[in-house]
Amino acid sequence: MDEQLRELEDELKITNQSKDRLRSEIVRSAHEVKKRNLSRFGWIAAAACVLFLITSPFYSSTMASIAGKILPVSITPSSPEDQHTIGLTSDLFKLIEKEGYMANSVGVTPSPYTIEVSLALKDSTLKQATDDLEPKIMSYLYENGYDKYELKLTEGTVASSDDQEDEITLYDQVREIVKEVFAAYGYAEEADFELAGLNKTWFSNIVTINMPDHIKEPNEIVSEIEKEIDARNLDVKDIEVNTFNLEHRQQDDRWASIASDIYEAMAGKSTYQLTGVSYKVKKGHTYVSIKTELERPPSEEISREIELAIQEYLALPEINERIQNDNYTIRLSLKNEKPFIELSN
Repeated sequence: MDEQLRELEDELKITNQSKDRLRSEIVRSAHEVKKRNLSRFGWIAAAACVLFLITSPFYSSTMASIAGKILPVSITPSSPEDQHTIGLTSDLFKLIEKEGYMANSVGVTPSPYTIEVSLALKDSTLKQATDDLEPKIMSYLYENGYDKYELKLTEGTVASSDDQEDEITLYDQVREIVKEVFAAYGYAEEADFELAGLNKTWFSNIVTINMPDHIKEPNEIVSEIEKEIDARNLDVKDIEVNTFNLEHRQQDDRWASIASDIYEAMAGKSTYQLTGVSYKVKKGHTYVSIKTELERPPSEEISREIELAIQEYLALPEINERIQNDNYTIRLSLKNEKPFIELSN
């Protein structure tokens, strides 16, 4: 039956208006917030429809595929400085804030697909917040094609304290010193990267400096940083130095946001069944691997749609500029790890 429906699906020509109507009906019926006064016959009919959807062979992977096609793949560029300025988690933060609540965190995991929201509650209980937010969040997810996620709402504490503020202030002071010293030695560009970390210990703090391996005066730079920290009487007891290849790190940073953008455009949607994304830079070549639970390659139509979306995304001026002259290979693989889409430059 599924095979026949897949063949039928390829023949169907659904207009955009019909798609929008179908999507609205799915969302409305799946997440009805308000109660209705139905006649006895109406309740029986509604129950029969729900039972039909659950038990009917039409509501199978094929039906999920049809629903998934309502929204085509659209890959949105994120900011390389802050990968959460746009995207699913950012949208959920805004939605929750719009409804009058505050979220400590919004976490997304792929196996199993789960969205966990930690709420900072003041004037309401977790049950009240769940009753209010759950239908709104689920409606947003379905309207945007995310039909694989389960939602988990928990209560947390307000993430602010005097200790955290003191720690942030110390970190900013150390960062300022590191940038000033690196710039004084002619390495201002290198200082724009994450060159200082701060590890809190029981009695004091340890500063971690990531030192690019092409710098010729590492010992002198560290010595100057130590002098400045002592002169300002900062609560730091030691400095640890890690060396790295700057060119490799820059390429790695560029592709972190690119791999994330491609993955997030299809994650949580049953049509694509993504399970994870990874990337690595080896000898100047970037490899992006996106894994799925698909047992066999999707239809030619869906494969072409994915390829075209990735190509259009990579061709965007801001992404093209970010990639520079990097060599890359992007693979989407089946459950058995056999690639069914591979794009290289």
